[in-house]
Amino acid sequence: MAEFVGNESTTHGVDLAEEYGRAELIQNPPTRRPSAVGAAAAAGAFVVVAVAAAIVARPLHDDRVAIRFVRRHQFDWLTDLARGYSAVVGPLTVVVLAAVGALLLAAHDRSARRPIAMIAGPWGAVAVSAIVKWIADRPRPPVGWQLGGPETTPAFPSTHVAGLTAMVLVTVLLVTAAHSRARWISYAIATCVVVAMAAARVYLCMTWASDAVGGLLLGVATGLGTVWVVDRMTDGRRASTMP
Repeated sequence: MAEFVGNESTTHGVDLAEEYGRAELIQNPPTRRPSAVGAAAAAGAFVVVAVAAAIVARPLHDDRVAIRFVRRHQFDWLTDLARGYSAVVGPLTVVVLAAVGALLLAAHDRSARRPIAMIAGPWGAVAVSAIVKWIADRPRPPVGWQLGGPETTPAFPSTHVAGLTAMVLVTVLLVTAAHSRARWISYAIATCVVVAMAAARVYLCMTWASDAVGGLLLGVATGLGTVWVVDRMTDGRRASTMP
C-alpha cells in the first residue's frame, strides 16, 4: 500500500512538473529572448546617440566628415535617384503600407497577433521619432545644402529611416519562419533597403549621419520590441485559457 501511494505521489509530482514546465515554456518561449535583448540593446544605443545629439549643438565629428564627402561627390543622376527613393518611401508611405499589411494579415489569420504587430511597429517608430524630434530639437544641415527640400523641422532622428526600418523588420519577423533560409535572405534585403534610405537622406543633405543612425536604432528597437510584446501578450492569454 505504501509502495502504491509512493508511486502515485511520484507520478503526480512528475505530472505537475511537466505541466509547470509546459506553462513556463509557453509564457517564456526561448525564441522570444533574442528579440527582447536586441530591442533593449538598440534602445540603449539610441538613447546614447539621442543624448549626444541633444547636448552637442553642432554636428558630431562623423557628421561633418560624411557631409563633406557627399558634397564633393554629388551627381545629377544619383541625386534624382535619392530624391525619388526618399519621396516614394517616406513616412506617410510607411504608415499606409503598414495599415495595408495589417489588413491583409487580419484577413488571412484567425488571431490579431500579426496584424497588431504589423501596424504597431512602424506607427510606433514614426510616433516616437516625432516626439524625440521635438525634445532634441536638432537643426538640419543648412537649407542651401539640401537637395531634396527644403526642410526646416528638427533632424534627429530620421523618421524616414526609423519608420522604414521598423516596417521591414516587423514584416520579416512576422512572415518568415525563424532560422529559415528565407528569413536570412529577407534580412539581407531589408538591410539593403534601410541602408539605401539612410544613404539617400544623408546624400541629399537632409539629415546628418547620426540622425540616420538614430533612426536605424529606433526602428530596430521599435520593431523587435513590438513583436516581442505582442507575442508575450498572446502567449500569456493562451496560458490563461488553458484548462
